[in-house]
Parts: sequence; C-alpha cells; structure tokens
Amino acid sequence: MKIDYQDHGVTASITISSTVFEFRKHNRVVDTTLFLTSTTAKHTGFFLMKTVISGKTPVVMRAYRIALQEMKR
Repeated sequence: MKIDYQDHGVTASITISSTVFEFRKHNRVVDTTLFLTSTTAKHTGFFLMKTVISGKTPVVMRAYRIALQEMKR
C-alpha cells in the first residue's frame, strides 16, 4: 500500500494505491479517513486499486495523518 500527499495551494489531495491482495486494508483506510474528515473521494481500478481523496489543505493534512495511523494498524 502506498499513500502519496500532494499540496496544490488552497486544495490538496491524497492518493492511496494498493493491489487487490490488500483489498480489505485499502477499504479500511479509505473508509476511516472519509468517516473522520469532510473530504471527497474518487475510486478507480480493480486489480490495482487507486483512491484519490481531495479537499482543503488543512482537512486533507488531517486525513493524511489519519490514513497513516490506520495503515499501521
């Protein structure tokens, strides 16, 4: 699983990518992040899953920290 943070000034985005073998972990990280923050997400792919979470920079930075903590669990 790979988490990438991109800052675009006022907005920011997180890209979470993983393989189909990490399906449950990927969904857990994305669901927890979306539940605890007010961001939007876009899902693509099946074998190589990719989720882009975007929103305002402070909110996405908090979502990034939550995603890293959830990934370590």
